Amino acid sequence: MSRVERHKNEYSKADRKAVEDLKPSEDPADISFKYGKKEAEAESAASGKRGTDTEVHRKGRVARGNTDADADMGVLDQTDEEKARARKEARAMGDGRPEFHGKRVLGGFIKFIGTIILLAAVIACLALFVPHYAGIDRYAVSNGSMEPSISEGSMIYTAQTEPSTLSEGDVIVFRSKDSDGTPVVHRVAENRIADGEVITKGDADKQNNPDPVLYSDILGKKVISVPMLGYLAAPMDTVMGKVAMGLVIIGAYLLTVIGSRIRKG
Repeated sequence: MSRVERHKNEYSKADRKAVEDLKPSEDPADISFKYGKKEAEAESAASGKRGTDTEVHRKGRVARGNTDADADMGVLDQTDEEKARARKEARAMGDGRPEFHGKRVLGGFIKFIGTIILLAAVIACLALFVPHYAGIDRYAVSNGSMEPSISEGSMIYTAQTEPSTLSEGDVIVFRSKDSDGTPVVHRVAENRIADGEVITKGDADKQNNPDPVLYSDILGKKVISVPMLGYLAAPMDTVMGKVAMGLVIIGAYLLTVIGSRIRKG
């Protein structure tokens, strides 16, 4: 048998199988669906194999076309939930191809970076602005006179206290006697209640501060100090700094959203 004849034979078998699988139509006038195996054999004996094969080919193509159309309509009629469930089942069963996880990894990394930046920005904003509403003031440490306990660039938070209750070793913030009244962070070395003043000393200094600090110049007693946060306070106190921080928060949030979308594909 030649290759052409073998191809025709296989094609005829496929068409006959599609026709044999059809069920009779409920409409008696629809004769195209009343054609089965027995009818095909009878017609072949009566009119010859060539005419029968042609009709079988035609009806087979119609049958396969109807089957494909029904399948397409079934897909179109599916809801989003059914489509998602079908994709999930397909992934669970596997299609013989290795699953590509690149997008999931990239999306997870972008979301992680965005989350870290967002958390850092939010915490910084809370640390800089919320304590003020609780009656706590903040000051940036501008020198290293209190190192190593409080390093330069730290943020120190203070609360109002009665100066007469201060004791040796307490850390206070007071206005210096300079013309600009720059806040200074020192430790109390002696409290002279009778004179209404305290003697202070920096941890890095060898001797006490020669100028006593009046009670009226004391701004507060240390509650807590946060290293490096003082460097962020200066730009954040300006309008442009607040705008920049807002943009950073928005950008970080968008990164988390984009990362989630990429991860889900």
